[in-house]
Amino acid sequence: MQRDEQWVQVTTAPSQIEAALMRDLLVGEGMASLVQTSDAAAYLGVISPCVLLVRQSDLDRAQEFLKAWETSSIIEPDMQDSGDGNIE
Repeated sequence: MQRDEQWVQVTTAPSQIEAALMRDLLVGEGMASLVQTSDAAAYLGVISPCVLLVRQSDLDRAQEFLKAWETSSIIEPDMQDSGDGNIE
């Protein structure tokens, strides 16, 4: 990775919160990542869409990782909702 390597858009997140989560996941996988907020974010707060950037050399890996993350199940298949809001 070169110091002056170009940053490119990997995805757009619907909110600053989700963008920060994706950024943290990418960083945890060893990929530098930045969240770029829009001017509307100053007025709308965290509900404004944000662009997630990675270094050009990490683009393919970041796309694959985010695609796998978005399609994976958050709740383990053997966990069941008992109907009272508790996962068993």
